[in-house]
Amino acid sequence: MRRGLLLFLLLSGTAIGLTACGGGDGGSTTDKAGDVRVLNELLARQLAAVAVYESVARELHGEDLAATRAFLAQEQEHVNATTKTLRGLDAEADPPEETIEVGRLDSRDEAIALLYEMESATVDAELHALAQLTIGWPRPLVASMAANQAQRLVLIRRALGAGPLESIPEAFETGETAAPEGMMKK
Repeated sequence: MRRGLLLFLLLSGTAIGLTACGGGDGGSTTDKAGDVRVLNELLARQLAAVAVYESVARELHGEDLAATRAFLAQEQEHVNATTKTLRGLDAEADPPEETIEVGRLDSRDEAIALLYEMESATVDAELHALAQLTIGWPRPLVASMAANQAQRLVLIRRALGAGPLESIPEAFETGETAAPEGMMKK
């Protein structure tokens, strides 16, 4: 498990480094207003994720609670970094309203499954934002956030009962990968 996680972290770091190497705008036109909109949409998603983590934390105990609190702290760091990035663009943090429906959580597995679905959708949102940014310098930050979300998916898969091999993400984690069969206990 540790070797797989270390390999994943190494590959994620390499991907982030390669993204950072392409930090220039390559002569393309920039759209500051569009980038501000994209970052504010991403901020809305991050704030909604913070609210979900706060809600789910009330339902969990032990290691699950400890992991949820760690993920909540990381997500708050993402909120802070996105807000600072907006300030760096001389723009206001003005995210649109986004709510992630929690609903009634009757079991630990339902709470963890909700986190899996939310993290998957957040990976997708961050990769989508990354593709839309026209100014180069925020891209490595957003790529790093997406890598962090993908790392969480590995741990959440384990919490759902996946074995070491089932926990390994696809070669290109897009946030669209369904939980492996047998993980989602009904």
